[in-house]
Amino acid sequence: MKHETVLVYGGVGSQSLAIARAAVRAGYDCRVVTRSVENAGRIETLGARPVFGDFSDVQSLKKATQDCDAVVLTLPLVFDAERAVGWAKNIIQAAQTARIKCFVFNASGPVPRDETGVTAVDIKVWVSRLLASSGIPVVRIEPTLYLDNLASPWAAPSIVLQNTLAYPLPETLQISWTNWDDMAACTVAALKHPEFAGRSFRVGGPQDLTGGQLAEMLSARLGKSISYHPIPLADFASGLNAALGDPVGTEIAHLYEWFSGAGATYLAVDDPVRTEVERAFSFTPRRFSDWVNGIDWVELVKTTSP
Repeated sequence: MKHETVLVYGGVGSQSLAIARAAVRAGYDCRVVTRSVENAGRIETLGARPVFGDFSDVQSLKKATQDCDAVVLTLPLVFDAERAVGWAKNIIQAAQTARIKCFVFNASGPVPRDETGVTAVDIKVWVSRLLASSGIPVVRIEPTLYLDNLASPWAAPSIVLQNTLAYPLPETLQISWTNWDDMAACTVAALKHPEFAGRSFRVGGPQDLTGGQLAEMLSARLGKSISYHPIPLADFASGLNAALGDPVGTEIAHLYEWFSGAGATYLAVDDPVRTEVERAFSFTPRRFSDWVNGIDWVELVKTTSP
């Protein structure tokens, strides 16, 4: 029996690897697009096949997409709108040539109807419009915020070593936090439903939690008092710029400023939306307590600290 072939864009990024892992588990013949030979081993470890392609080279993308049944796109974190839109046009052209049956766009966050003035958000709006007018059957997945950010090198050491959950959002903001694995489960489930073409699904966790509530649950897990500290956006931007270069920190800070204001409504998923996703994808979202208890926080800090 021939297994359907899915092409996953995103190289060895955390989201694309989670999607590839889920696709392999679901029985797909999974290809992962990468520009680097050095990444091939990590992709093969998952049971997927590395295929070489460059977003700027449409011919390489056509070759990678040839004989595929489905495509999953996760865009890299980029703040050059012209560049990102050009990439999207090449990816769409390759998918059209291959006559893809189902295309899932993991938007990595909310996609409003209109532009916001925030580059990271507006790129997703523009790419979504291109996909909608492409004639390809597209399903869009819109995760809220990832709990996995709390286990990142810029957050986990503060939690474990300084007893502080530091994050660039107000403490009282309620968020339906999700995680990479839940996003990947919904994304791969969407591949089986081309009849969902034209629809978007907001993926969030089963609880709306404030920063203070997150800190309380982390306290219970670690056996000590953890407090929540909202990082001032200027400090957040300068820290990321120092680590990743300008304008990365500046643009991500703009994104979190939007989340703190007009974009806050996209971070809390109400019950009817949760039910819709669970029924559509036969999916049960993971609770925060299960996620946090599944991590060895002390060992994590040993591996993530400089």
